Amino acid sequence: MNAQVNPFLFESATLTHLPNYGAINTTQLAGYLSVGDAAGGWLYFWFSEASVNPEQAPLLLWVNSHPVENALFNLFDEHGPYLLDANGRVYSNPFSWHHHVNYLIIDQPLGNGLSFSTHPRYLPDNYDEAAQQLYHALQEFLLRWPCYRQQDFYLFGCGSAGHTIARLASSILDGNGYGQPEVRLKGLGLGNGQISPEIQLPSYIEYAYQHRLINLEEKHRALEMLQDFSLAQASPIPLRRAQASRIATAIENYIQQCSGRDKHDIRQPPGNHRQRLGEYLAKPAVQQALHIDPRSRNELQTMPQQLLDASWLDDSAHLFPRLLDQLKVLLYHGEYCMEGNYLGMDVWLNNLLWSKASNFRQQKRQSWRPYGLAAGLIRQHQQLSQVIIQNAGLRAARDQPAIVLAMLRDFLQNGAENPGAAGEPAS
Repeated sequence: MNAQVNPFLFESATLTHLPNYGAINTTQLAGYLSVGDAAGGWLYFWFSEASVNPEQAPLLLWVNSHPVENALFNLFDEHGPYLLDANGRVYSNPFSWHHHVNYLIIDQPLGNGLSFSTHPRYLPDNYDEAAQQLYHALQEFLLRWPCYRQQDFYLFGCGSAGHTIARLASSILDGNGYGQPEVRLKGLGLGNGQISPEIQLPSYIEYAYQHRLINLEEKHRALEMLQDFSLAQASPIPLRRAQASRIATAIENYIQQCSGRDKHDIRQPPGNHRQRLGEYLAKPAVQQALHIDPRSRNELQTMPQQLLDASWLDDSAHLFPRLLDQLKVLLYHGEYCMEGNYLGMDVWLNNLLWSKASNFRQQKRQSWRPYGLAAGLIRQHQQLSQVIIQNAGLRAARDQPAIVLAMLRDFLQNGAENPGAAGEPAS
């Protein structure tokens, strides 16, 4: 890291108070990390030290799912130390993940949320570039606060963040092997993850039909659109291939239009469910307290279309056999989320070329009982576990906060071999 080109390096990142909350008496940090020594872009970060035994607690990085949100939405509305009520009051989250981990979020990629670039040429065109920038930012965080480098490290995220997490994990393993400062990566967790669009997209249609979101005629129409997606994705012509992303989005929108339900939670109508969070974060006093740079709102902050398209064009399946051989992996699903649903993940897992794949596929789902009461279904074998969480959508940590916190705690303590007590095999 080149300190001469990092104007944020010696600035105070300590948080002292939050508007509508009050004084902060624990170690919390916020500010910006660079994406490279050229200092052309800055990723916003927010950090809370673990509330109990931070010296022994692992470090967990939450990777937000772009382009629909910035990472602070996860902080204030899911698993961070704070929650925001309908009146704009901030209060402590009793089920915050920081009770078990040193909790770090980095808002990525450049051009999204609170992160910003000084020139369009620094904006990433693909997930490989975005992951490399995130890797550099992570290394800078650990260089600035080296006490956390010795902790075990975990990556978590949801949705299309699966592409970024897979690449970031690979970059960390590569960097550790080639003499970069070590990051003690032990595992990763992915909620309703998008990994292999060609395999998973058909499950959106089947999921919608099984849940009576669309009728048979609408299913046939969606399948016709799916054929167009497959032809476009297989085309050698770049412009034609780029159309596959629009077709995939059109399939999602078509299902939402037919059903009147949100793809992230089919119990809800489509819409912006986070308006009050945006209003809170837009307040000047909040931006000052959270060290948000005003340049994050300039006209350069638009992600390239190539990166927006990549979530439906990139396939990250080839990265997982190596990750599964070296790391613990937790795949979890809110049962009411169509995006990255368990049907598509089952198909992907059935096609996964992994040394222990056949053993995993032989495992039957069992009742998952983290508190002695049924909370979902689980199947697992050695490094890999898959959990379906009852009564939850994409934002499982908001819908079932105690259950998700128990899942995280048990995954960190026991590994993928026992992330929650299982009961009898499910029928």
